[in-house]
Amino acid sequence: MNQELAELAASGATALVSAMGTDAWNEAKRLMSGLIARAHGSRRRELAVALEWGSTATRGAVDPQAVDFWTEALFQLLDRDPALAQDVMALVTLRTAHRPDVAVQVNSATGSGEVFAVQHGDQHFASGPRSRDREERS
Repeated sequence: MNQELAELAASGATALVSAMGTDAWNEAKRLMSGLIARAHGSRRRELAVALEWGSTATRGAVDPQAVDFWTEALFQLLDRDPALAQDVMALVTLRTAHRPDVAVQVNSATGSGEVFAVQHGDQHFASGPRSRDREERS
């Protein structure tokens, strides 16, 4: 499983479900419909029906089962066609445009890399990050 695609799928699903029942729903639904159009056969019909259920969601209610469902659906779409990442990012940024109090952040590191991330505020270091293994610096 590609970790970056999985994280993007989770962010997109959270954005979609967070938009349900809000003023952002119509735009989120439009963006998701474009993604669903690229699904195949019965999966396309299943996702289209599930998207219609979202239009009846209650404002402010984020259903974790719905997030799980859409995370899996988006991951499958991204796994089949990674070029859809830009379309999923449009869905993710929609969330921040309509809800500025919500930050979306996707971090990843490979190999022995580390991520030091802050969503709000500043990050200060007295000195540079220390290696877990001092021999790595030699």
